[in-house]
Amino acid sequence: MGLKTIQFKDVYDSDEEDILNDFYIPALSNSTEYKRLAGYFSSSALAVAARGISGFIKNNGRMKLVVGAKLKKDDVEAIRKGMEDRDRVIAEMMIEILDNIESEFVRDHVRALAWMVANNKLEIKVAIPLSAGKIADGFGTYHSKVGILSDDDDPKNTISFSGSVNESKMGWRYNIEEFKVFRSWIKVQNAYLKADLVTFEKYWNGDPKRAIVMDIPTAVRKKLIEFAPETFDELLLERHYPPPKKVLWKHQSEAIKTWVDNDYRGIFAMATGTGKTLAALSASGLPGPAMVTVILVPTIPLLEQWGKKDILSYDKNADIIMCGGKHRWKTVLPLKLAVVRKQRENYSPERRLYVVATMRTASSKGFLLAWGGIPSNNVQLICDEVHHLGAPTYQGCTEINSTRRLGLSATPDRDWDDEGTQKTVDNFGKTVSTYTIEEAIRDGHLSPYKYFPHFSFLTMDEWEEFEEKSHEIGKEAARINAKEKIPPKDQPFAYKTHKLERLLRERAIIKKKARDKTRAVQETLPHIHTFPIIIFCEDHEQLDRIKRIIKNSVYRFLVYYSGKPGKKMSTLQRSKTLDRFRKGDADFLLAMRCLDEGLDVPKCQGCIIVASANSTRQFIQRRGRILRGFKGKTAFLHDIVVLPPKAIKGRGSAAETLIRQECTRIGNLAGAAENEWAVRDKIRRELKPYGLGHMADF
Repeated sequence: MGLKTIQFKDVYDSDEEDILNDFYIPALSNSTEYKRLAGYFSSSALAVAARGISGFIKNNGRMKLVVGAKLKKDDVEAIRKGMEDRDRVIAEMMIEILDNIESEFVRDHVRALAWMVANNKLEIKVAIPLSAGKIADGFGTYHSKVGILSDDDDPKNTISFSGSVNESKMGWRYNIEEFKVFRSWIKVQNAYLKADLVTFEKYWNGDPKRAIVMDIPTAVRKKLIEFAPETFDELLLERHYPPPKKVLWKHQSEAIKTWVDNDYRGIFAMATGTGKTLAALSASGLPGPAMVTVILVPTIPLLEQWGKKDILSYDKNADIIMCGGKHRWKTVLPLKLAVVRKQRENYSPERRLYVVATMRTASSKGFLLAWGGIPSNNVQLICDEVHHLGAPTYQGCTEINSTRRLGLSATPDRDWDDEGTQKTVDNFGKTVSTYTIEEAIRDGHLSPYKYFPHFSFLTMDEWEEFEEKSHEIGKEAARINAKEKIPPKDQPFAYKTHKLERLLRERAIIKKKARDKTRAVQETLPHIHTFPIIIFCEDHEQLDRIKRIIKNSVYRFLVYYSGKPGKKMSTLQRSKTLDRFRKGDADFLLAMRCLDEGLDVPKCQGCIIVASANSTRQFIQRRGRILRGFKGKTAFLHDIVVLPPKAIKGRGSAAETLIRQECTRIGNLAGAAENEWAVRDKIRRELKPYGLGHMADF
């Protein structure tokens, strides 16, 4: 411990630094003596004097505080004429201020100083300004601002700071302020440090020429002691402090800069697990007008994660309204927004307001009506998994009038939906930053991984159904292309009818539910030696079959799914299950239609993808679930690949369609894997009997 251990800067500027966490907290935590000239007496001035003081108190630190008394003209006249006692007038003024503290932030910090007074750790004196040798009214306010900190090292180290630190809570939290720091162990700064010491001692010893200095009135001391808690631990001051700002990675900082340069609009296309959330919250905290931050999410689990974890880890003092699921927002949100609407350009809340809403809720009439009349300068919109807003169902969300807009997605383009992708761009702007999984692994932000394809085969019944659907799809696509006169380069699915979409969906389900996948999973289990892992399943039938295999193999497992009423886990059940999995209570987590987007499970060692979709987004997001982690981790991804029955041969058939679909996924997943070339060789050998070995050149 000791002040000399801290790398102080010569000048601190709140436009560049987090003054509280970069200077105040470390300085006080390494000090045992604190001398402070704190401007005129106010509850906010006392609160500022107590900022970061927890560590100082734990050091058994002692403090001397000089505050000014700003008297009213009538009181000054009464004192001058001998009609009022000076001490009594000052005491009444100070007690009135203490009696009218409304802010919880200020009250808790005043209570901290009160605890120090009650335990003889703090002495307070009052400076009354003079004008022409007489007590001054409000115009001659004492306004010195100097702080001096010392430690118990031998020799003792001392620093002083002085400058434009406003003695108000707003000054320390929101205003752009600057002050200089002088250190006793730096020779060229000694003269400035000594000048600050002389200034303080002059006031403390009652020697200033333009002020009267007196001990704090006994009545005020008693009033302060009434505020004091029995123990300092009761205060929990840290709840009022934002955590130290996390150091952004280079790609996050560059993304934010590009977003700003694009007039505060755009999309971050960052690989899953590479810090989209922190980048977005950091962008939302940039200087500018006071804003309500609206965060849109596609699912209830993501609503809970943003509202109960992500925002609070960034802004401990956040005021959060959660809209969706069972959260009651219909009364609270309009009341909060009424304040924004009324204050408009003067809106400057003590706690930043975040509104986290599911896209379904944010598209509702009641939600959208609440935002009427609020200037766009007071609102910024962040959308997690922004690709969802390309769907017509959710585009109502974008009606919220907001100046700043930021979209987040690992894969912002919508598969087979150019119109929906363009809608997203129209509402949020272009992709301003891309950070790939290969770059993230290279930079050490994600774990490296190995990819292992395992093969299952359609039965002849399944194959005949797949072939029949492929034939119907071909006929419908040809009809559409001829009718719409779509050129060959834009075929086969430049335009989709409801019938074509239904046929594509029905064919995809045949592959997802292939019965032989259960055997492939059973043969995969002996190759798994590190736990826990996730198994992605398609439906309850598939999940139950795999569950029986795992149970017979004497593994511990949990299930995690959404679904229709009657077969649906509640939000609370899913939350508890995920917590147990994170704590290591199971070897396997069997997930169905969940965990594709956004949820953190960093200790997960790998996964088995059983229900593989043609959607690029889905398998990329499932891979992302396992790559968050820790130093030294190498994740593994087992993928159940579906092939035609072994008896099927020939190009130009449905076999080629199926194999091409699977190779597209394999190519994406193997491309960033450590064992890419071994995978290519394995796939080439497996496809050779079909006469399609060349498809391994993905």
